[in-house]
Amino acid sequence: MQEVAGMSIVRRAKPLLGTLVDIAVRAEDAQHAQRALASAFAELATVHRLMSFHDSESDVSRINRAAVGAPTRVDSRTAEVLRAARCLSVESQGVFDCTVARELVQSGLLPAAAQNVVPLSGDTPADPWSLEGDLVVKSMDCLIDLGGIAKGYAVDRATAVLAQYGVADALVNAGGDLRHHGETPATIHLRDPADPGRIGSATSLLNAALASSATSGLNAKGTSAVSALIDGVTRLPLPLGEGASIIAPSCMMADALTKFVLAVRATSHPLLDRHRARVVFYRFAGP
Repeated sequence: MQEVAGMSIVRRAKPLLGTLVDIAVRAEDAQHAQRALASAFAELATVHRLMSFHDSESDVSRINRAAVGAPTRVDSRTAEVLRAARCLSVESQGVFDCTVARELVQSGLLPAAAQNVVPLSGDTPADPWSLEGDLVVKSMDCLIDLGGIAKGYAVDRATAVLAQYGVADALVNAGGDLRHHGETPATIHLRDPADPGRIGSATSLLNAALASSATSGLNAKGTSAVSALIDGVTRLPLPLGEGASIIAPSCMMADALTKFVLAVRATSHPLLDRHRARVVFYRFAGP
């Protein structure tokens, strides 16, 4: 974020959402900017608490512990993300699926949940869970993980808080999920998923969101032997060494659509058009 005469740039970072969240704002009053940052981080922490797979008291964990057929009341924010996840699952014909947590637990990429995770037998119900208002009811013994969409939603919520404070410019960056608000475009440098220590491309962001995902992760220090990204149809991990970055109006949708693009291995698709999203960087490892 560039300096502007008469404006203060205030920046803070905190570990949240399983990554380091960095927020920079530009405002005329530095103290006002600090208050805006504090409120934005508070909202991020709330989303983290509600939707963490690892927190035993989160809405997600309570859903996963619930018996089949027993309703679980969730926060309106959790319901909003679940509704978006269900919509995207339908639109993607099951490629995006927030119940792949079962496979992630079995591969050791998520901790065992407070239920018995056993292989499914027989036909899988078309709708393993339903949402009516703020009540979630499972129709089968499934595990839900919102890790593929909730981080982007948290970025959207934090950005909305900053906008309410009237800051001139804001950039929220949660480990590769970003959203910009303001008057001056931000230049974003994108990591190469095959070599996360190297910049693969750069793009400009103005009042929009960008999300990046890589099948090997975006951590330059090392990667898992198995991808944490799962195709919801095949229930198999995606090939390692691939990655994509997407710009969309919301970070929640950009976040989720990166997983879809990597699964279908396509940089153009009607689903992207439907959500006014576009791929700005991709790397596919093979044919």
